[in-house]
Amino acid sequence: MENENYEISNYSFLTEESVEKHFADVNILLLSGKHIDNKYYVEYTMLENYEPHWIFFYNNLYKLNLVAGISDGSRYYYLDFTENGKGKLSDASRNKELTELQTLIGLTLLDMYYQKYFDEEKIIHWNDIKTQILESDHQEAYKKVFFNDIRDSYDEKEWSIAENKFGKTIDSFDKLGWVEKQSGRNEELVFEIRPAIHRLTKLYKEELHNFVLFSQQLKNDGAL
Repeated sequence: MENENYEISNYSFLTEESVEKHFADVNILLLSGKHIDNKYYVEYTMLENYEPHWIFFYNNLYKLNLVAGISDGSRYYYLDFTENGKGKLSDASRNKELTELQTLIGLTLLDMYYQKYFDEEKIIHWNDIKTQILESDHQEAYKKVFFNDIRDSYDEKEWSIAENKFGKTIDSFDKLGWVEKQSGRNEELVFEIRPAIHRLTKLYKEELHNFVLFSQQLKNDGAL
């Protein structure tokens, strides 16, 4: 890694052959909201090797912070707004917050991540989600949200609607780098929860600590 004991004041690192070769990929991923971990080995290495340079680049040009998050010993990079105000991507046409449903599903996946804490890869199948809905500590809240009714079982059509909601959110989270969809498994909802899902613990602290109240409020407000 570059010596960080001097002040970065220019963009000369962009002329480095390796950076020049992969700059577009790194920049597009970060500006799209992607959280880059070691699954994106090349892009991750570029960020790690020139971290102070990238920090200066995004702070000076975009008024955004390049953040190196760490969860369970795994590092990942993402862009965030500065403490002094929002950056140049804060316009509504460039920045999209999570919907209420996406937030709820995200907190559900975060809970499932911890259930698989000792698994090297947190692979989730649709049947795992069904079990979460039917048997977890928050089962009543889940059932009210996804089925409007608390029962022991639900029919195929009801499950299909719920799966469709999860599938659309997983597509969005895949673009953020919070999950990674498993290729070649198009007929079944299968994905890996990545460490960057922990970003939710910073964004939605209150909702996480009051999950049942949060889910009930969303239902009452008709947000779901």
